Amino acid sequence: MSAAFPTTDEAVAASVAVARAVGLHVGDPEVIAEGYSVRVRLHPHPVVSRVVTAGQDLRPRPRPWLEREVAVGRFLASRHAHVVAPWIDPGPHTVDGIDVSLWEWVEHTPSTVSGSDFGVMLGGLHAILATYEAPLPTLVGPLTDIATALERFDDPVLHRAAAELVPLALTWPLRPLHGDAHTGNVLVTPAGPRWTDFEDVCVGPVEWDLASLTLADDAINAYPGTLDQGRLEDCRDLRRLQILSGLLVGGFTEPALRDSLVAKLQRRWRG
Repeated sequence: MSAAFPTTDEAVAASVAVARAVGLHVGDPEVIAEGYSVRVRLHPHPVVSRVVTAGQDLRPRPRPWLEREVAVGRFLASRHAHVVAPWIDPGPHTVDGIDVSLWEWVEHTPSTVSGSDFGVMLGGLHAILATYEAPLPTLVGPLTDIATALERFDDPVLHRAAAELVPLALTWPLRPLHGDAHTGNVLVTPAGPRWTDFEDVCVGPVEWDLASLTLADDAINAYPGTLDQGRLEDCRDLRRLQILSGLLVGGFTEPALRDSLVAKLQRRWRG
């Protein structure tokens, strides 16, 4: 790798090398998404690769995250859950120090599910995940991202909010969760909506999976289970702290977003 994490070109090259190693001859690799991870459609096969790129700045060792994602994806597919399934030999595979996982390609549209449909779907997903018996880390997405930011920055809001929220989060009930549940991680396919992106799969309180700042009341109200409203608000603040951590580590200059996050976190101790 030429940098602290793979470039998009290196992610594509590793994806093609892995595909060839498992017997897929790729004619035209297509980058279909890039950000914290790069996803490559391995034409002409119905296979997509995933390589964690910029996300390694927050989470330096991607392999355990990919391993958990593949394991949970296989489990859910075996239980006929509405998910995008891992490919038959998903890995994660490693080439030139780059970890690559392989997933089935599903045709989908740019549309999103409604909030009410999302809430119902999440209830069904939780019911199946409740039977998953392999160990999972506690709230690994937010706690890892926050820990990385704490090591690198002296931001007073970051440290004060973390001192309050992280110990609180460790007292919450534990059950298997998607970990990063929001409508953007549900693909609308001809066969119906399908969950994807289980990289942050973890154990924690059910409210965490409803704490995305993009979810409105229709999703909350449609969820077919009991929610602790106070804990839901605390989970939303933990999500705000996670986003603030990502902004700091990534060097993003989004003052309006940062100011909004800071103001809502500060209300915890300013009343």
